Amino acid sequence: MTEDAIEPFGPAHLDGLIALVAGEGWTEYTDDPERTYRALTAPGVTTLVATVGGRVVGAIQVQSDGLIQAHVSMLLIDANRRGLGLGSRLLRDGLERAGGLQLDVRTRTEGYYERLGASRSLGFRLTGENLGLRDVDV
Repeated sequence: MTEDAIEPFGPAHLDGLIALVAGEGWTEYTDDPERTYRALTAPGVTTLVATVGGRVVGAIQVQSDGLIQAHVSMLLIDANRRGLGLGSRLLRDGLERAGGLQLDVRTRTEGYYERLGASRSLGFRLTGENLGLRDVDV
């Protein structure tokens, strides 16, 4: 039996997480792994990984004030591990470890969150370009 775990993201998980985001075509994470590591470990960010036999098969990034508000910035599950409850476990552990009363999600996968009992809400996203910023280097 292969052991699975949900644990805090660390340097040993970076390559596995990069592989997950590459599978989704998220080049903003794959273009600069060092920047990705800094983003996933920044103050106010909780990043967890799900591993099976030491291999990263899922990840969640939550930004939170630690008391009231938390936001999911990333939730990824390896295509071969979907439908097994791993996403729900990451969401639960992510909110518990990050802190907060509620977890807001902005997504294109509405059906998944509706099955979990989520309620719909409106939201907006502004980019640096919308705000007149160019080539912002974080």
